[in-house]
Amino acid sequence: MIQNPAYQQMVLDTFCTALEDASPAIRAKAAEALGKIGNVAIAPILLKTLKDTAPEVRRSAIQALGQLKDQASIPHLLAAGQDSDNFVRQSVAEALGAIGSEAAIPALLKLVQDSDYDVRKSAADALGKISSEAAIPALLKLVEDSDYDVRKSAADALGKIGSDAAIPALLKLLEDPDAKIRQASAIALGKLGNEALIPVLIRLLEDSNAHVRESAVDALGNVAQYRVA
Repeated sequence: MIQNPAYQQMVLDTFCTALEDASPAIRAKAAEALGKIGNVAIAPILLKTLKDTAPEVRRSAIQALGQLKDQASIPHLLAAGQDSDNFVRQSVAEALGAIGSEAAIPALLKLVQDSDYDVRKSAADALGKISSEAAIPALLKLVEDSDYDVRKSAADALGKIGSDAAIPALLKLLEDPDAKIRQASAIALGKLGNEALIPVLIRLLEDSNAHVRESAVDALGNVAQYRVA
């Protein structure tokens, strides 16, 4: 970290100038670098960059705002969630998850309905990081998504939230043809710590996939730990 205030300002001024460079790659790098500074006071500079004509620059600015964890930027990120570029919208979801505020939930609930599966996946991941029960209805819909990665992220998020309201959907995922989905569901069920799930997890030890069986054992261990505690 730069200790000399004069050098700090010199570097900041250099990055601000770079944000006006003709090259999108340079502007994107400048936005990325501003995020690394870690000072929320520079958020207004990055917010202006959200209107850059190059999507890679907008992505870098959004990611930098996520690094700063600036809650005041959430309304601006909500607007950026309507961007025509799917990678920009994905970055919005990731940034909102990094900020980790429940104020981001309305924006994320819109992004879980996005037409792009990567955006939906990132929105589910972000909702899992925030871990609010307000996200449960949307995540319950996502466990039936056509994309494997989205279903897995939804299951992971439901496990992190830890509500028994997720049990029916997670039990349904245990029948998914993809072993990684069944594994994610077993892990999520274990995090709930509900002893009523013990028979289900024991039956899961008969799964044809070793990773699923291993996760079932771990899940049983988690349930047992909850009971002892």
